[in-house]
Amino acid sequence: MRIAIQTPPEHTSFAALRDVWTAADALGFHAAYTFDHLVPLNPGQRPGTPGGVPDGPQFEGWTALSALAAGTTRLQVGTLVTGVTYRHPALLAKMAVTLDHVTDGRAVLGLGAAWHEAEHRMYGIEYPGVGERMGRLDESLTIFRRLCTEDAVDFAGRYYQLEQAVFDPKPVRPSGIPILVGGSGDRLKRIAARHATMFNSFAAPWEWPAVNIDLDEKLRAAGRAAHELERTAFVFSELSGSSAAEDELVGHFQRTRGGTDEEVRSRIVIGSPDAMVAVLRSYADAGVSTVILNLRPPFDVAGLERFATEVLPALG
Repeated sequence: MRIAIQTPPEHTSFAALRDVWTAADALGFHAAYTFDHLVPLNPGQRPGTPGGVPDGPQFEGWTALSALAAGTTRLQVGTLVTGVTYRHPALLAKMAVTLDHVTDGRAVLGLGAAWHEAEHRMYGIEYPGVGERMGRLDESLTIFRRLCTEDAVDFAGRYYQLEQAVFDPKPVRPSGIPILVGGSGDRLKRIAARHATMFNSFAAPWEWPAVNIDLDEKLRAAGRAAHELERTAFVFSELSGSSAAEDELVGHFQRTRGGTDEEVRSRIVIGSPDAMVAVLRSYADAGVSTVILNLRPPFDVAGLERFATEVLPALG
């Protein structure tokens, strides 16, 4: 199993983000991600619920990502995930390929259908219905693949049009930039089955077998094999060793996503090294190849170092 991190660029400084990314790069983590929002999410509400936006600072995800990635040497880097509504797909493709060259071929394009309606309304960004957002996601991923592989692209979609669009440079790697699609729902999984290299979900270990069966069926329908789509899990974590901080995270999870105390503790990464290893192995046993740990500011570099010393070796 590979372990990655996500560091929301909220309620923090760039120096703090740089410190945790530098540490992760040196400690053997597989990848690091920002997220792509314009206002903080935490403390906040569940995706899709009405209400206000939390106070506090928030950096723009792609600009922070590129600056952070330039200071690393081995991490795969990306956003978890970019909302398809924020940028035209040709601009997003240019950003992703530029990042790929900045990092000598370590970029990942994370893309989803977007969900934060309040953020869109606040800034006057169009927020169409879910059907249109899914359609835009599908077209955007088609455009990305074609721009990265063809000399000039004509595309006449329902939402986007290209006319003899040239696109240089191409990605660094001959295989191209991996595509991570994150989210839930039947249509999104069908889109992931057609386009993605990785699928990311919040599902608990005991939910992943059903998710995998569903994905495998959709992959067959798309003419792809099950092994062509890597399964990655987004997992909340508290690495400080503080029981008070762990209890706060469990309570926050219960308030926002539900579950009993036992259920929450069996799906998030907290506690002793043995407890962390047990949870991570339960994801591996369920078919997940990469766990992406959500780290919350203030970022605990010492906790990350302990995790790398005491937990990573047990995962191979």
